[in-house]
Amino acid sequence: MRILLALALVSAAASTASAQQMREWSSRRRNPAPKEEPAPVALALNLTFSTTFWQEVQISTMGPVSDLSRLSKQGFYKLEIIQLLLMSHEGHQALGKTVAKRKKGAALADIAADYHLEYDKLYESALAVQEIVDKQYLPLFPEKRPKKEKEEW
Repeated sequence: MRILLALALVSAAASTASAQQMREWSSRRRNPAPKEEPAPVALALNLTFSTTFWQEVQISTMGPVSDLSRLSKQGFYKLEIIQLLLMSHEGHQALGKTVAKRKKGAALADIAADYHLEYDKLYESALAVQEIVDKQYLPLFPEKRPKKEKEEW
């Protein structure tokens, strides 16, 4: 009799727990976590470079937009991101490796020297790419700003 009572209590507790888990699961499906908007600079840079370029810099499986958005949100500037991309491409290195060096505090000129690249030429190329991005692609992706609440007087 005690065994039957114990089994009944265990099964009741399990069904309560599974019902609670089902409610949590169904609420997650109805209310998925909000997706972060990609950074406009990431979308513009994605259009600037070809798919071959992204393959050569070994962009992650998440894709260039998510990786570049993450860099932008981590505080990397547009020109800095372009320089890192060009260094990775011309130095035949993965973008992740180049970014890791930069995060450790390496100067862009030092990273270029490690990859046997002339920093001054690379900087000029990055400025040219930035000009193209600013004029042709960035206007396609206006930055979304949160609406301000109306103040009552």
